[in-house]
Amino acid sequence: MKIFIAIAFLISFGALCFGFSGVDKYLHFSVSFSAYGFSSYFLGDIGGLIFTSSIGIGKEVRDFFSPFGTAEIGDLLADMAGIIAARIYINEQFASKPLIVLYILF
Repeated sequence: MKIFIAIAFLISFGALCFGFSGVDKYLHFSVSFSAYGFSSYFLGDIGGLIFTSSIGIGKEVRDFFSPFGTAEIGDLLADMAGIIAARIYINEQFASKPLIVLYILF
């Protein structure tokens, strides 16, 4: 039942995030998924969350102040969806945090 609820949440949250146009959201999702999987292995759950969130927020701040970039709330939503998906995937599939998250995506 927990897996069904997690999948339903990810599908609905992903539909919200990816409903915006562009491939950029998919890149945000996959980079956040990978970054959380990698950083949580070394920094723990909270450290991985802080590290990965700071990457996404830092990129949007850079886009906001850059004349060539456009900051979008959809990018931050896709980042958060990637973090949540990685957290659920790691906790449901493995007892320890593996580096296999990187191999799954790439």
